[in-house]
Amino acid sequence: MVNDKNQHNWITFLSNFESDNKDFIVALSSRHPELTKSQFQVCLYLRSGFDTKSIAEALDLSIRSVESHCYRIRKKLELHHNTNLGTYLYSIV
Repeated sequence: MVNDKNQHNWITFLSNFESDNKDFIVALSSRHPELTKSQFQVCLYLRSGFDTKSIAEALDLSIRSVESHCYRIRKKLELHHNTNLGTYLYSIV
């Protein structure tokens, strides 16, 4: 099943990411508990340096869906339109 493969890929990614970025995960979760699971996943991929196309492939989403997630994340985080989402995520911890 494709969904099982994506779930396995996410778990593998999260395990690797968490080993080096535990403080970031805790900080993002506590600063922004309003993020949905999908939005949280997009943030972690962005923090890892993935581009929109790579995130879409990893999460089995369309590029447009990832762009929509980024837009909604920016709104929830109340980021100024001149502030890059990736740059903001790198500034956390």
